[in-house]
Amino acid sequence: MSKFINSKTWTGGIGTGEEIASIGPSLGISRRKSDEPAKVKRKSGVVSYYSDRGYGFISSGEDRVFFHIADCESFDTAEVPIGLRVSYVLTEGKSGKPAAADVQAT
Repeated sequence: MSKFINSKTWTGGIGTGEEIASIGPSLGISRRKSDEPAKVKRKSGVVSYYSDRGYGFISSGEDRVFFHIADCESFDTAEVPIGLRVSYVLTEGKSGKPAAADVQAT
């Protein structure tokens, strides 16, 4: 049986069926936190320009961010209306400039 003695010494061990990994959180290991995917901070803005060639810009305050329709998986059409409120993840584009990825209508 796995127990701590009054001196806080572990009585279990390898091969006893009471391996020390079973007390994960006391070793600083949190299985719940490690199983959750990392949260990504999403930004929001408004579509200020969209071209029939499949790219456009999202305005958020003073910044304009490029996006391409290929990064808009939630849209079921190839047309993105100007003025549509969207949320996105800011990434680095092919040219090294900021670009929007995972664009979703809000």
